Amino acid sequence: PVWGEKIVWEKDGSEMVLIAAGSFEMGDHLDNMAFALPVHTVTLDEFYMDSREVTNGQYGVFMEQTGHRKPSYWTNTSYNQADQPVVGVDWNDAVAYAKWAGKRLPTEAEWEYAARGGLVGKRYPRGDEISHDNANYRGTGGKDKWSKCAPVGSFEANGYGLYDMAGNVWEWCADWYDKNYYGNSPAKNPLGPDTGSRL
Repeated sequence: PVWGEKIVWEKDGSEMVLIAAGSFEMGDHLDNMAFALPVHTVTLDEFYMDSREVTNGQYGVFMEQTGHRKPSYWTNTSYNQADQPVVGVDWNDAVAYAKWAGKRLPTEAEWEYAARGGLVGKRYPRGDEISHDNANYRGTGGKDKWSKCAPVGSFEANGYGLYDMAGNVWEWCADWYDKNYYGNSPAKNPLGPDTGSRL
């Protein structure tokens, strides 16, 4: 592990990890997904990232303090436990939470670099294989297909000390999506296209 400095962010009580500056090959190395090609070298400055997904407990405090709307599934007991990640939020909800907390969403490049945890050319944050021992997908432990989120931090962290970087729930990034952006992306600290779509 190459875990960086850890801090506790006062506003929402989350643990954040300093991700060291560095370069990596961004894009799809293994599955030839057109929207993640071409693979290209990206260099990033250091940045902080939450070590765990935002929980329902944290999101509840945000809603109480701001009057922000409840997300989908807020009353569904398969998804609304205090230690589970909040689900049913759209990009605007995620941005509003980040602003309230005094943070920002990571760029796509930052998220991918952090998710890799220092590994090079691997399919998942812990290597080329994934199992229900190291990620939640298709239900906790694989028992209930798509029916439950695992509590945040239920599985071992990646090499940067970040949890659930594969599986559990989808996570939002700051960038717009443009299928041609990888071919035109700046080599240093790319922020994503100026316009685009969600997907």
